[in-house]
Amino acid sequence: MIRRFFRKYKGLLILIRSPSFMKLKILTFNWHEPYLCLLSRMNHEFLVVEPEIAPDHYRKWDKNMRTVPDNVCLISMEQALENLEQGEIDCIIAHNVKDLIEVRDYSLPKIMVFHNCLTTEIKLGNDKVNRKDYLKKITPLFEGVTKIFISELKRTDWDMKGEIILPGLDVSEYGGYTGSEKVVLRVGNLLKERDLMMGYSFSEKVLKNHPLLTLGMNPGISESRISDGFSDLLNQFQNNRVYINTTVDGFEDGYNLAMLEAMATGMPVVTSENKTSPICDGINGFSSNDPDHLNRCIGNLMQDSLLAKEMGENARKTVVEKFPINKFIQSWSRGVELAINDFLKRTGIDLQGDVTPFADKSRKNILMDFFSYPATTAHYMERALRQHHNVMTCGAQINDEIKKCWNLEALNWEVTPQDILRENATPLKQVLDQLPHGWKPDFYFWIETGLSSLPTDLQEYDLPKVCYLIDTHINYEKHVNIASHFDFTFLAQKAYVEKMKDAGIKNVFWLPLACDPDIHGKVEQEKTWDVGFVGTIPETRNRRKTLLEKIGSRFNLSCERKFMDEMAEHYSRSKIVFNNAINNDLNMRVFEALCSGSLLLTDGASGSGLEDMFENRKHLIIYEDENIENLIAHYLDDAKERELIAEQGRQEVLKNHTYAHRAENLMNVLNREVELYAKDSNDMEK
Repeated sequence: MIRRFFRKYKGLLILIRSPSFMKLKILTFNWHEPYLCLLSRMNHEFLVVEPEIAPDHYRKWDKNMRTVPDNVCLISMEQALENLEQGEIDCIIAHNVKDLIEVRDYSLPKIMVFHNCLTTEIKLGNDKVNRKDYLKKITPLFEGVTKIFISELKRTDWDMKGEIILPGLDVSEYGGYTGSEKVVLRVGNLLKERDLMMGYSFSEKVLKNHPLLTLGMNPGISESRISDGFSDLLNQFQNNRVYINTTVDGFEDGYNLAMLEAMATGMPVVTSENKTSPICDGINGFSSNDPDHLNRCIGNLMQDSLLAKEMGENARKTVVEKFPINKFIQSWSRGVELAINDFLKRTGIDLQGDVTPFADKSRKNILMDFFSYPATTAHYMERALRQHHNVMTCGAQINDEIKKCWNLEALNWEVTPQDILRENATPLKQVLDQLPHGWKPDFYFWIETGLSSLPTDLQEYDLPKVCYLIDTHINYEKHVNIASHFDFTFLAQKAYVEKMKDAGIKNVFWLPLACDPDIHGKVEQEKTWDVGFVGTIPETRNRRKTLLEKIGSRFNLSCERKFMDEMAEHYSRSKIVFNNAINNDLNMRVFEALCSGSLLLTDGASGSGLEDMFENRKHLIIYEDENIENLIAHYLDDAKERELIAEQGRQEVLKNHTYAHRAENLMNVLNREVELYAKDSNDMEK
């Protein structure tokens, strides 16, 4: 469930105008201390989460790798969520998919840094993950996320669009190379375990009997040790003769941050060949895929300190030319600015006074007004519209008193607070005054829930006004009055479209109810009872109660008052789902039951449009009161035919009758009609 934080975007707007002067509060995660230290050079305030990597086990900041910069504050995930809830975060930088999952519910500028190749990660996991399936699964997490790759190799491997920002170093912080110790230096974590990308086995063939110091967390290498802090690391760069790198071409870049730091210090590098390596053979180091040749090159450097210093100085110049810190900081500052600009644009913040015609705006700003509680058309339409548009909601929300009064105590679903509170007596002006600066609605969308009234000042505002009326079959006169205040009226009940037009209401359209597959979808489980029903059964006798009593006297019938996913589960456990229309309405139960994958048994609801959308005995079964028992008996006996029709009905609603389809239909009508209506209104005024 998306939480919306349209708080003080003044800070973000200032950044756009003067990025070098504005400090942001950036949330990120502790997976790579040296890289986070580089990011901290942007001088923003960084809140760094120490993530949980196993139950009650956290990846704490390793001070042996780097000291914590002054503008970095280490926090827990709980503290991060508290900051997010309070609207204190300006931007999020994620370093892996796990990070994105942690913050998926928060609408903020987000950046994803791709440090590794997906191919490499899958191979290291013994190919247990199917690349295509994995990308399909995680792609929704990347929606609206600015992508930054640390190299061209990473971008090519992930096959995604995004900016490339190479690492950057300030060489003035390094230097002092002497190479006094005739020792080869190797730096990295889990070298043996990640042989596929780090080339550990190749490095062993190269090294042979040369003296070696390995730094890093390497439980598989007995002689490896962890550095005693950055000063110790720098000391090893300065004093050991040569640095070895064997990262594997195609699985990793021909360098990493440790290697660049060695070069910045003035160390020569011996490396395996890699298309992305900054090492030019014989100039700033030696490069070859022949381990014996590289072994001899190490021997030459051990014997010739002047050659080592000469190559090391060239390596240092390479870092200055190809990996400058200023370019890194500038590129990252632009990346943050790009993420913020894209976020503002995507969420409808307009700073330039956009005059794009209504129909040409692919992503519209929609101000929705409804009483917030789940299991309503408004709830489902909001979910659907948010997929492709910028939605701000206003209205009140359900409370325990209303739940009791409306017999909704069984509603076990989180109620989403509205972006802006609007009680029934609150005028629209108060809502508009609370919208974020630069966020102008393209239209106002009021949806009937039975608990809210129209703003008294609605007619004072010149913007398209749209309403969606659900229960016209029991509130016709009231709905005619409501529709008279709107430019466009959508009805869930087809039978009243022409009748309302005849009553003088212009621009009336049919928009049937639908299903939400994420909530109403099929639950794979054993069918427990013959017939299931979810809904209200009155105390007094009426047609619905009579039919249910008739069914219950002969078959195993389960009647419940359930909502949302619990309702879908009940339907999924039913061999047959019973539906009964009120005043021939086309109700939500039709679409929700079909979505569950159980056979729907429904009355014809003459004039409702049911048979315009579904075919009897292909997608569902239409009964007459007199033959309902025979139909139930038949489809209980013929399980094969029952399940075939049920599945065909499910496929039909998934293909054509979800709330995503209704949202698309709504927008198609408005795209076609809004400009025409505005033109006709202007002509009438003339």
